[in-house]
Amino acid sequence: MRTGDSEGMAAVKQACLLLLSMWAAVFLNAGYGRSAFVGGWQEQKPYKDPKYLQLAHYAVSTQTENRKVYDAVVRLVSVYTQVVAGVNYNITFTAANSNCVIGKDMYTAKKCNPAGPVNKLCSTVLYVVPWMNTTQVTSYTCSPYGRGKTQ
Repeated sequence: MRTGDSEGMAAVKQACLLLLSMWAAVFLNAGYGRSAFVGGWQEQKPYKDPKYLQLAHYAVSTQTENRKVYDAVVRLVSVYTQVVAGVNYNITFTAANSNCVIGKDMYTAKKCNPAGPVNKLCSTVLYVVPWMNTTQVTSYTCSPYGRGKTQ
């Protein structure tokens, strides 16, 4: 083997190692973008997907205990998603009392409209397993939302 050949091979090996290192860095970095924390909560744009509003309405429709009327979803404030064995949705929205009476009216988003001004800020967490066709409201809380606050 000649000296020039071994120097040429060494240069080729260095170039290959450098190229391989660069590709490895690109692929490893691609895996640690927005979803760096598997199972972590990811902020979503509230009106990016109509599913978020549908889920808020579904959560409202399940809240009947110790109430006379359903809540009415007025505006989505925030949405966070978490991928688990399914998807958790944490949805915050403003609400008002609706014109639908529990026990008399069946809740629908089109029929149950606000009967007054926004008076509460609600947060709900829903657990959805699409492949099992299940949606479960795991929490639902509201706090007073008074005058002078932005709707």
